[in-house]
Amino acid sequence: MTSTWQILIGNVAVVMLVVVGWGHARTRLYGLPGAVRSALFGATMGVGAVATMVMSAEFAPGMHIDMRATLLAVSAFFGGPLAAAISGILALAWRIGMGGAGLTPGIIVIVMFVLVGLGGRLLVGRRGPAAWHCLVLGIATALVWIGALVIFAPGPTLPMLINVGLPQALLNVVATGLAGVVFLQARRRSAERDLLAAALAQSPDFNYIKDHEGRFAAVNNTVAEFNGFARPEDMIGKTDFDLMSAERAQATLERERAILAGDTPMLDFEELFVDRTGRERCFSTSKVPLHNAAGQIIGLAGVTRDITVDKRLRQELVENRDTLSYALAEMSDGLAVFDAEGRLVFCNEQYRACFPHTGKLRQPGAYLRDILQAVVETDEQVTVPRHNPEAWIDAIVANLAVESEEEINLFDGRWLQLRTRPTSSGSTMVVVADVTRMKLAELALHTTTNKLKELVRTDSLTDLLNRRAFDEAIETETRRSARAGTAFSLLLVDVDQFKAYNDHYGHPAGDECLRLVSQHLKASLKRPGDLAARYGGEEFTAILPDTDADSAYLVAEGFRRALAEARLPHETSERGYLTASVGVATYMPENVHRDALELVRAADEALYSAKGAGRDRVFGTRIAGKGRAGRDAA
Repeated sequence: MTSTWQILIGNVAVVMLVVVGWGHARTRLYGLPGAVRSALFGATMGVGAVATMVMSAEFAPGMHIDMRATLLAVSAFFGGPLAAAISGILALAWRIGMGGAGLTPGIIVIVMFVLVGLGGRLLVGRRGPAAWHCLVLGIATALVWIGALVIFAPGPTLPMLINVGLPQALLNVVATGLAGVVFLQARRRSAERDLLAAALAQSPDFNYIKDHEGRFAAVNNTVAEFNGFARPEDMIGKTDFDLMSAERAQATLERERAILAGDTPMLDFEELFVDRTGRERCFSTSKVPLHNAAGQIIGLAGVTRDITVDKRLRQELVENRDTLSYALAEMSDGLAVFDAEGRLVFCNEQYRACFPHTGKLRQPGAYLRDILQAVVETDEQVTVPRHNPEAWIDAIVANLAVESEEEINLFDGRWLQLRTRPTSSGSTMVVVADVTRMKLAELALHTTTNKLKELVRTDSLTDLLNRRAFDEAIETETRRSARAGTAFSLLLVDVDQFKAYNDHYGHPAGDECLRLVSQHLKASLKRPGDLAARYGGEEFTAILPDTDADSAYLVAEGFRRALAEARLPHETSERGYLTASVGVATYMPENVHRDALELVRAADEALYSAKGAGRDRVFGTRIAGKGRAGRDAA
């Protein structure tokens, strides 16, 4: 019993030596094709299996006990068909060479161990092996070994199973599990190293490692290609003196010596360089010292990045920023940017200067609502509604993201134009321009236009409405009174014997006479809606809206009497002073068919009657229905 365990433990030691040896050797085989590595793996496992058979012990005629099962199974499980075939052939060749009565069972057992490994690999598939798969693989090989004992071993089966089968089965499970864990760890490390190596080799940056003397120990493809080498391996052992000018290489070497001597990294060192094509390029380099397990500096690792484009873009950005800052500082208009929450993000000094009371509050970070509240409290804007300022503030904040233009009047008389323009990013730009001069010019133009309109409608001698304005006014009032169904009266005035007055006193005196008549006529009109006009020559007229015949008569009589009482001398008149005759025409409320020309004609007929009756009197006519209802005389 003790001898069996000793032999098997010795075999386990051989197995673990082979497994660990392969785990270390695998890292040296990086770069070899997969088939070559599988063949080498199968050969190594096959040699290990042969070694265990060399150390085997014969427990029955022609039958040997050893740990070949572990190596053959893991060879097929991890290496695949090629490794399984090579390891199996080596084990079979050695077993055949051993000969003996147990040759046939030995060959069968070797084949079964290989098939168990291949079967396990097939079951695992693309998922990849795990640690528990290795444990199951060990159990399967142990069962194959026990089954072989039951079938092929001579003599009593139970003692043999206890003394030979059980020890080998247990150690086989342990050895297979341990071998699987070692291979899995080696594979994982190899995969990580492969990934790291691939990342290093294919990185667009310049990645390299140097030893303590400044010689390249490893470089990636980018470094090799930049320096004109076909493969990274061609640069191993070279220094910067082999690649660049002596002056630049010496400067690089001194910087690297300072890094190694001070054990301090160099980060983001920028350097201009002219490459082999004559193109000026800018590089940013970072280098760090490398330490071994004992903490000693053994070299350095460097990463160099081509920042030519980034450098140019940064320069352009700085130039554009400076240009923008200059433009914002020199522009005459104020500029402000608010975010989607109504918070002031940016503004120039001109924007703050536009608002004397709230300029200091208008700083980045301030909210529009708070600014508007200060506008209300300081009475900065004349245009703010006083009855409900909160509604005014809510409306402006709600419409911040709406394109608009408005003009505001400040307390100091200035006018500002605010142009609001939302942007695609959700913010809003506000441009403020001082339009005081333009606004004052606009108001002056508006006033001038109104004056011109008034001049066009006014008689230059008497300052009453002229004939054109009278025609428009009477048409409008005739239609209005017809719609409203109200009384409407018209006075038609003629200066008595004006031609004789003009001939006797001269034209200047005649003009003064007409001005006097117009003043008395205007003074006799007491209501805002009444209009006086010069009808033509020495004739005047007055439009009296909402005025019945009696009221119109009183107005006409008041004018006639006031003019007569003025006693303006008129030597060629029978009375010796200036007088006037008045004709009055009135549309009664019941008359819905009204015509301005008919009203003028009726007033003219009444005037003609007044003059025919001796002048200096008032005659009136009422127009009811479709005809005249009566005539009054004074």
